[in-house]
Amino acid sequence: MPLRTTLCPTAAPSRCSFKLHTPGGAVPNHELFIDLEEHVGRRPMVLPALPEYPEFFLSIRDVIVKSKRPGGTPIDAIHIAFCSGELPDYRIWEALEEAEPFHLELSTTDMYRRCNYGGLGKIKLKSGAWPLKSVYLDGCFGDGDWLEDGEDPMEQPPSFPACYAGVETLILDCGPSCDSLYFYPQGGATDLKSLTIIDGESVAIFARTVDCNPKIAETLESLAVSCTILESEVESVRRMKRFLKEEAQALEMIELIVEEDRFLGSVREEDYEDVHMLGLAKILPNTLTALSFSGPTSGPILKDMDDWIQSASSPSWLVNLKTIGFKLTQPYWETQNKPHTKERAAELELMERKVERFLNSLRQRQPPVEVIQPKKPFQLAYPLAL
Repeated sequence: MPLRTTLCPTAAPSRCSFKLHTPGGAVPNHELFIDLEEHVGRRPMVLPALPEYPEFFLSIRDVIVKSKRPGGTPIDAIHIAFCSGELPDYRIWEALEEAEPFHLELSTTDMYRRCNYGGLGKIKLKSGAWPLKSVYLDGCFGDGDWLEDGEDPMEQPPSFPACYAGVETLILDCGPSCDSLYFYPQGGATDLKSLTIIDGESVAIFARTVDCNPKIAETLESLAVSCTILESEVESVRRMKRFLKEEAQALEMIELIVEEDRFLGSVREEDYEDVHMLGLAKILPNTLTALSFSGPTSGPILKDMDDWIQSASSPSWLVNLKTIGFKLTQPYWETQNKPHTKERAAELELMERKVERFLNSLRQRQPPVEVIQPKKPFQLAYPLAL
């Protein structure tokens, strides 16, 4: 029976831990949930000085010690809620030093979009290092400081301490910033297999992450990105495409959600294809076994559907593909406006027919490719099992 131990520095915690963002939804044997909410205003609390309030930190150590005794259940997942730029502070990390979790989850609040994940790297762990396999980080700002004029990406300032270098699954949620929350642990990532980036400057984060960590081309098996492409990000889109076409050696699963920028103005001709994320069908690696794509019902995507249809009709296209999710959706703001013009209604109908033609080509393969519903952005935060 899975266990959950909940600790809070004040009275009883106000809420239970939600479902953890573990690969494949795996349920840990023993989750330690630390609730740092200040119960007035739903803000991170200000922890009192240790001499004044030692019980909370001692209770963390006590839970860990008991979990390792004969008959106990070792803690294999830690979730800390209501983090901030100062929390978890050094006292919490020190109290956790003897834990050996495989999964770490750190969540912030709408007001405080920063989390002191770097504090883990400032303490000397008795085990040398936690055996971390997966990390979920809900926040916007990190410890990095990207230098725009840096010539060598590997000489950029690390954004994570070295204790995160061996992480296999990383989820960056809730609009991370590409200037400070790109993934570059000190020494470089050594075994990153699954990367999820949701909203914010997600394409730029991906581009900077692969630039800083060349080994990712050999290790990455699963990629999930939810994005709205800005014209300023076209170079990052090109970097992503180059990775998919030329560098990715082990990539098996791609989940991509592209939202339309409502306020996108006129685009330079040389940027048109990239700002609309066109041409993907021609560059996807043949190692893929699962593909999911959600995009807008825009004119550029309608024209791009011909490439998808042509590619699907070729027996040599994605020969290992087993599942496909593909959906084009009207943006919310368009569904709230007046009824469509005849021209727009005809465009939407044509788009629907083209998508169905594309999917039918894959259904008719031998063996047939299974057609599934693409995930929504909030569902991407729960990564697939490797």
